[in-house]
Amino acid sequence: MSEKEAKASRDSPQAREVTVSDIQELMRRKDEIEAQIKANYDVLESGLQVDDEIVEFGSVNTQNFQSLQNIGSVVQHSEGKPLNVTVIRRGEKHQLRLVPTRWAGKGLLGCNIIPLQR
Repeated sequence: MSEKEAKASRDSPQAREVTVSDIQELMRRKDEIEAQIKANYDVLESGLQVDDEIVEFGSVNTQNFQSLQNIGSVVQHSEGKPLNVTVIRRGEKHQLRLVPTRWAGKGLLGCNIIPLQR
């Protein structure tokens, strides 16, 4: 490498020194990403898929559902315990078992549940 190329390399924004705090930040991000992947994997393992229409979530069903707080309460009281979940997927009913579990992100499910607007 010529002296001119070496100087250009040292002066480039990508060639700055890596600090301990840089490494700690990368490790924190790595842990967050791994936690998200695990949570998403756990949701997929349970069988829950994007666009599933939940018709029963533990003791909450279409007859007694009032708000997402109903589901949140069931989830909070069922941490580490299997929950029966019934969904409609592409017009077919599917029975699933979901285990609410702590992970690095928010909540115990690793996914968001949103109410249908009808």
